[in-house]
Amino acid sequence: MAYLVTGATGFIGRFLVPELLKRGADVHVLVRPGEDSVLRFNRCLRDWGGRDRVRPVRGDLGAPGLGIDSSWIAAHRGSIDHVFHLAAGFDALGAGGGTRRVAELAAELEAGRLHHVSTVRIAGSWEGLFTEDMTDVGQLLPTPYQRAMLRAEQDVRDQTAVPWRIYRPAIVIGDSRTGEIDRIEGPYYFFRLLRMAAQLPRILPVVAPHLGETNMVPVDFVVRALDHIAHRPGGGPTTYHLVDPRAQSVAEVFNLFADEAGAPHLIEVMPKRTLDVTVRVPGMGWALRQIGIPMDVIEDCEFSCRFDSCHTAAALAGTDIKVPPLAAYASIIWKYWIENWV
Repeated sequence: MAYLVTGATGFIGRFLVPELLKRGADVHVLVRPGEDSVLRFNRCLRDWGGRDRVRPVRGDLGAPGLGIDSSWIAAHRGSIDHVFHLAAGFDALGAGGGTRRVAELAAELEAGRLHHVSTVRIAGSWEGLFTEDMTDVGQLLPTPYQRAMLRAEQDVRDQTAVPWRIYRPAIVIGDSRTGEIDRIEGPYYFFRLLRMAAQLPRILPVVAPHLGETNMVPVDFVVRALDHIAHRPGGGPTTYHLVDPRAQSVAEVFNLFADEAGAPHLIEVMPKRTLDVTVRVPGMGWALRQIGIPMDVIEDCEFSCRFDSCHTAAALAGTDIKVPPLAAYASIIWKYWIENWV
């Protein structure tokens, strides 16, 4: 068995490659030209082990044919069982079209299956239940990232000539066993605020507008679920939500980490529009940036819908692959951040 992986040195990829190596396979990793990309690959290679089975492939998502040498494609045609596309976010950051090029390459390689990692954020402002069978249902997509990720899914559906599966993780946070992360994003932006709030008396609650629902999963769940579902034989469902099936409010999550920080709890007492007005007050953007919180991070962490995961639950039935409750590992997430990122 052999794999080709894009985005292998990203957060999910760094954890997925060791899972693939456990299967005794060769893992071909797309590595962009440039010193920074090569250094990242070499650092990951040291952590992964299996040095003789992880092989760099020079390429670039922004180049025609991904910039992969035609002789490499000819030599590996028919031998790549699975293509894992973990770098779909490139379509939002770069010129776009990276996912389409990956789909074309999978066909040229005659790969067994293409696995595309998307995001639940393609649900945009949809209200109610967003199912795994829903894609473009007229939902409002406020950000360029959401629009690019939906287009990437459509490229997979419309242009992939090999079997494919799409995976939509929720907000991915650190490893539930170690807390490990490789970047600060999403809810982590609030951790510095929590440390500051810990200086306040805990009997004084933090009053805030109603912040709605969120959904967070640890990276170890995401990669184990992805690895297991990817290797299920046959057809069946093509899209899977890698989410926490339990309801999570932003306030509940905030308060779990407030307990770890020794900070006051957040109490929601105002309508959401109060927050929308507050963040537009002159100088508020500057104040948020001073403590490391981007203006759009609150909207990025909350959802106006809940996510069905029936396909995922059925695929994982009979395994021990489950989302642990956040309360069971919040202390591990906080401890890793304190020890490595403060």
